Amino acid sequence: MKDNGKETHLRSILKAVSYRLLASIATGTIAYVFTRRVDISLGIASVEAVAKIVCYYIHERLWSFIKYGQRKHPLSFLPVNRPLEEKDKEGIKEKLRELGYISED
Repeated sequence: MKDNGKETHLRSILKAVSYRLLASIATGTIAYVFTRRVDISLGIASVEAVAKIVCYYIHERLWSFIKYGQRKHPLSFLPVNRPLEEKDKEGIKEKLRELGYISED
């Protein structure tokens, strides 16, 4: 699998779910403060969580297509068929050092 710098769908989903769990606890707590009813508070928090997970996921996926503010790695144009092994990374680093693209560590 090529790494094009974009997040995977699974990562976007996991981020959406984890954030929404935390935010829905806050929403449920606020709803309880206003209603003093656990059933209504849980209902509000549940519906809000599902709706906003979907919204967050769509938002994340749309932003993955927006190039503004992204830094593109200067070697990202190279087609790589598999992840680089550590020894290969060191060889590439040494060659870039020899060519003057990076300074000594």
